[in-house]
Amino acid sequence: MTKVNPIQPIKANIQCRCGTVKGRIDSPSALRFVCYSKDCRGYYNALNALATKAGLPEAAVLDTFGGCDFTQIYPCEISIHEGQSKLETRLIRKGSPIPRTYAKCCFTPLFSTGGTGAALLNSALLSPEDQHCEVKYRIIGRHALKGDGSVPKPSNMSWSVPFGWFFTMPKRCQPDKAQPSPVELKDIKELEIIEGFASE
Repeated sequence: MTKVNPIQPIKANIQCRCGTVKGRIDSPSALRFVCYSKDCRGYYNALNALATKAGLPEAAVLDTFGGCDFTQIYPCEISIHEGQSKLETRLIRKGSPIPRTYAKCCFTPLFSTGGTGAALLNSALLSPEDQHCEVKYRIIGRHALKGDGSVPKPSNMSWSVPFGWFFTMPKRCQPDKAQPSPVELKDIKELEIIEGFASE
């Protein structure tokens, strides 16, 4: 059997749930993983709670085990060409190093960025035809939910992070690819905390 390279190019249009925010991804090197941490799930749950409060459908998609599916690319590979005024960037708590950007029109999670030069794109923004990456890692599995029994737990789910993570991911932190960024961030310490976040 031919081994498929999990790092693949992606060229695709993206948009939020309601279509107000539209953009483009042009990455020669994308890597996909699922995170089961309480922080990532808590952020998605907070967005879904805000959507419900506004009378909108939930737009932050979790898998059966409470995982957030991310496609790791770089900030310079994300461009937003419609709906820039609807971009909102928040922290989940004071002191968090990760600014998380969502569409405030419908509370769709878009991407997170930071000082490392990497960006984590919400994989659900990509259509099945545009998503060419298989999931390479499933991390922080110790915080995964039990699921509803409809599907078995993935065999590649790691209790923490797999050994290969420490070889692959540091090489993918490239500060020179942090600009141009899809969002102009002020001092991260001045960012507001998202309403309703709870690390569960």
